[in-house]
Amino acid sequence: MLETKEDPFAGGMTFAVQTRDKKVHLLSSLSGGEKSLTTLAFIFSIQRYIPAPFYAFDEVDMSLDGSNVERISSMVTELAPNSQFVIVSLRKPMIDAAQRIMGVTLRADKSTLGYRVKAHGTSS
Repeated sequence: MLETKEDPFAGGMTFAVQTRDKKVHLLSSLSGGEKSLTTLAFIFSIQRYIPAPFYAFDEVDMSLDGSNVERISSMVTELAPNSQFVIVSLRKPMIDAAQRIMGVTLRADKSTLGYRVKAHGTSS
């Protein structure tokens, strides 16, 4: 729903969402997991229509249950041949599906301890 229908670019928009077997709600009234899934579904639908070369996701799977993290990681794997995805995640299904992993550990004084990289199933 556009905030300013007369001049669509003058305002923002609010999403009205109907999840499976539920009534229509504003995106702002959904749970964290429902917001994440709805937003990712919107991004993925745009990506299928007009793929962007690059996506950066920061813990988009944080509020999701395990099965939905697996669904999102599968979707990213499916779409990865056409776009690069950089994802910050602590969830095992997302990490397991990654082609490359970089981890950073902080020392008690907040300095960087190091990183490790996994590339295509190998680690170093």
